[in-house]
Amino acid sequence: MKLKKNSPLITKGFVFLTLVLLVYLLFETIYWRDHAETLEAENADLNNTLALTQDRLASEKAKSASLENELEATKQTLDETNNSLNQCLEDLAHETELYENCTERNEELIEFLYETKDELENLSAELEGFEEQIEDSMSRFIENSNIENLSASLRYQIDKCSSNTEINAPCIPIVMKNEKQWSYKREEVDKLLTLDEMVKNKGGDCEDWSLYFKAAYNYLKEQDRPERYLVSAVPGIGDFQIYEDWYYPNAQGREVGTTNDNLYVICYDSHCIVAISDEEIENSEDIYKLRGAPAVEPQDGQYMFTIGNILAPDICTADKCDYYDIWIVITDDDIYDFHYNQEWMGYSDYYDAAAYYKDRVDAIKELIEQTAC
Repeated sequence: MKLKKNSPLITKGFVFLTLVLLVYLLFETIYWRDHAETLEAENADLNNTLALTQDRLASEKAKSASLENELEATKQTLDETNNSLNQCLEDLAHETELYENCTERNEELIEFLYETKDELENLSAELEGFEEQIEDSMSRFIENSNIENLSASLRYQIDKCSSNTEINAPCIPIVMKNEKQWSYKREEVDKLLTLDEMVKNKGGDCEDWSLYFKAAYNYLKEQDRPERYLVSAVPGIGDFQIYEDWYYPNAQGREVGTTNDNLYVICYDSHCIVAISDEEIENSEDIYKLRGAPAVEPQDGQYMFTIGNILAPDICTADKCDYYDIWIVITDDDIYDFHYNQEWMGYSDYYDAAAYYKDRVDAIKELIEQTAC
């Protein structure tokens, strides 16, 4: 059967199709509208995210720039530190070299200190030995300053030279020469004889006679008697009695001191005699006190001169000494010498010097021991 044009069936079909198409288009439109809205929302989110990202990127760029600056500063600091470290390494190497040199020198110094310590110990021992020698020498003078320990026979002869009022100076040597056959005896090797040696030798040289005279005087002055005068002999009218029937012709007595005075041996012009002084010589600084002391020849007891008088030998002091006459003084416990040292020095001075230097040496030894450790 054939349809006719514009038949109702065709029209309805067309309308239906149109309606379906419109519905489809409606749904399609709604879909794309929703899809477009979704895209717009997503685009808005993307735009927000992009804006945030841009902000973060700007912030990161700023941080990056700051970090770059810090990095550059740090790099510069590292370069400076590296330079300083290199300099420190060089300094350390130099200091290490110096330390090694110092260590080597210190080892050499310690070795030297130990060697010096050994030498100082030897020196200390020598000084101690020197002190002992000086003590022995001083003791020798003390032991030989009085004849009290000699034989009774010898003391009996010397007792003839003393009375209740005086000690007869010429008697001391003359009685020994006459009664004991003593005499002046030159020595091949000059030395100071002890009293025992002089007794065995029956005499000695000038210094031995001087020391013996001093020892006899000390013995007589210490006897339990009142103060007595020491009487010497000088040229004069009459005869000077020495003892018993022995006289000096054309001589008279001269008081040169008392038993309260001190007697010292003095040496000048290669000769020794004795001087009587009311001053006590205790050290080298006291030597000048002998000025004004009368001097006696111990081999005959005659008065010689007064120290320091015009044309008489004088005592030199360290303060003023353009010359010297008397150059040795011997006391009961010491001997003082000026001739070689150009100043008065006694055993006591040498002893004090030895003790001083020994103390100094011991102090240096102790310091060395502390340093070496």
